[in-house]
Amino acid sequence: MKEKEKKRKDEAETEKDPNQKEYSLLSNMMYILKGTFQFQKPLAIFLFFAVLTSVVNTYLPSFALSAVVDQVTKQVEFNALLKTVLLFFAAMLVMGVLGSFANSNIWWRMIDARVHFMMMRIHKVLYMDYEYIESAKMMEVCQKAMRATSGNVNGVEGMMRSAQRTFEVLVSGLTAIIIVLRLSPWLVLLLLMLGVLSYFNMDYTKKSDKKTWDELAPYWRKTWYMQQTMSNFVYGKDIRLFSMKGWLLGKYASLHGFIHCRIAESKNRWIGCSIRNQMLFLAEEGAVYVYLIYRVLKTDMSLADFTLYLGAVRAFFGVLQQIFNGLTDMKAQSREINDFRTFLEYPERETINLEDKNLPPLLGQAGYEFKFENVSFRYPGSERYALKNLNLTLAAGERLAVVGLNGAGKSTFIKLLCGLYMPTEGRILINGVDIRYYDKREYYELFSPVFQNVELFAFPMEENVSMKVAGETDSALAEKYLFAAGLEEKIKSLPKGVKTDLLKIISEDGVDLSGGESQKLALARALYKNAPIVVLDEPTSALDALAEYRMYQSFDQMIGKKSAVYISHRLSSTRFCDHVAMFADGELKEYGTHESLLRAGGAYREMFDVQAQYYKEGGAECE
Repeated sequence: MKEKEKKRKDEAETEKDPNQKEYSLLSNMMYILKGTFQFQKPLAIFLFFAVLTSVVNTYLPSFALSAVVDQVTKQVEFNALLKTVLLFFAAMLVMGVLGSFANSNIWWRMIDARVHFMMMRIHKVLYMDYEYIESAKMMEVCQKAMRATSGNVNGVEGMMRSAQRTFEVLVSGLTAIIIVLRLSPWLVLLLLMLGVLSYFNMDYTKKSDKKTWDELAPYWRKTWYMQQTMSNFVYGKDIRLFSMKGWLLGKYASLHGFIHCRIAESKNRWIGCSIRNQMLFLAEEGAVYVYLIYRVLKTDMSLADFTLYLGAVRAFFGVLQQIFNGLTDMKAQSREINDFRTFLEYPERETINLEDKNLPPLLGQAGYEFKFENVSFRYPGSERYALKNLNLTLAAGERLAVVGLNGAGKSTFIKLLCGLYMPTEGRILINGVDIRYYDKREYYELFSPVFQNVELFAFPMEENVSMKVAGETDSALAEKYLFAAGLEEKIKSLPKGVKTDLLKIISEDGVDLSGGESQKLALARALYKNAPIVVLDEPTSALDALAEYRMYQSFDQMIGKKSAVYISHRLSSTRFCDHVAMFADGELKEYGTHESLLRAGGAYREMFDVQAQYYKEGGAECE
């Protein structure tokens, strides 16, 4: 068991991300406070009053009790004693109200600031290089960054609250030291030693706990996926008809079992920490009582001074514990903020200095020629090339059919063309310029893509076509393209037409589309965007071969003179395309016109002959 544990820890150290950032506690605190006050400027004022009232409220009761005991022992008149009590009562009431007012304006402002930090993380997810989205390692980095903004005491907001407590206890600590030093410097030293021991106890526990929770990051992602799979109705048919319930529950139980064991380790770790801290607290209480009782019995210390010093020493030790515990909290939160900043600062694709380049604006050019020069691509962490040494030109206004069996490299080619991936080797030129010279978001505007896996959003149908908010959506245009894509009958059957919500996730009366209907909506989406290059990555796989052929013909007429790339392992689109590129094993095997490749009698001819029967209606081959 110990050998397995050691092996697991060694593997975790070996797999440490070289991009992981390690900032100092001070750097992380300044980073969070700068962002917090930027998002919530009034917070600084409320924090000042919260610190002030906290310090006053810490020591005011001790001074009040000492003053009352002193007057009682001196047998002062009742009216004078009553005035003293009322004075302290009024002061505590004012400080209490002021503190409550300040804190009531702090907690929600800190949450609001944390939400802004969350938006920074979400912005990074939405705009980061696409290749990272498919990386399990990157998703673990994202999971840890998510944990830093997941609650009131975690990373980001936890650091805000710790900063508030730190300022409070530092001022309280200075006040306590002034009081207790008058009693005994040695007692101060003893309390400091006990506080340091408590700090190391907490810090060791939290540092060990961080490793445990870091190790669980991929398991939270896996359990989330299993929960979504088991509760998503999309998978419901397969789960029932293939009797997958036991299998899925078994996988989930296995993941949960691992998580449970690690959480149990964390629980036992904290039980031990709590026991050690309790022993330190008892040592402090014993030392204080012994020393103060000795001073009362052997010196001239009054009962009032005994009361004052007992309260001050307890407050001092409490402040020490808060300082050291707060320090361990902040170090733990700082480690989580390291994860957060690591994610935000994760290196993106290489950018090229354009100061010496006099480039024309990318959008609005008359046409676009794409040239792949010795392009190879390998997924991060893989030794195998998904695409190898590709040389290919897509002329402006050209129709290119990309064909091949599954796994041939077709989709990788499309992701490179669309700028979702950058070549591992070689370069891609647009009108003679390396695409890396252009802003990737501007580059994305050149493409109207339709992918095989159509993703629908729980928004109205028209917004699923425009991919814009309602105020920016042209309903009539969305309806026009939905009709053109073959959904006219479906839309006319819906009471709200194109304003009908899709899916039942947000709207109870949302509509679910079939696979074929979803792909038709995706075609309408591409038409609506009206970009100069249209890309269809096997979007009609849910249609039969003959319907696919007709859909391609109709769509080809609708896009006019735009450049178009049709991807398929079926040959529906090859006849009306200018050129055909046949991929196999990540390489371009054949290239030419439909007719020239047929005459060549190679793999393309063989594939075409096998599929020709599917493009016949009534015994006649479709033309």
